[in-house]
Amino acid sequence: MKRRSPLLLALASLAMGGCAMPAGTAEPSAQSVTLDGKAYIFRQITESTWTASAAGNQEILAATPTATAALQKAVELVSGCSVTDSDYSRQGTQFDAQVNCAGSLGH
Repeated sequence: MKRRSPLLLALASLAMGGCAMPAGTAEPSAQSVTLDGKAYIFRQITESTWTASAAGNQEILAATPTATAALQKAVELVSGCSVTDSDYSRQGTQFDAQVNCAGSLGH
């Protein structure tokens, strides 16, 4: 019977342990909102940052003033905070909003 190197066993153990992700590293909870018949996924990234993207794909979001205002309003509804700034990222597939909860919307 072959002897296995303790180093090899330790490396194998580390490699296999990396396959199971702890629950604490899961993606932020997402909330689905439908605007004008399209589904969007909203996620809180930090205390003051929310993102929105099209549900189920990497569709480029409409960056029109009307679409931007609708996304800002949806972030305010989901977060209960006022949007202070927003822009599009990830080649236009994600809407990012900065919020201020000190002037919350009463939620």
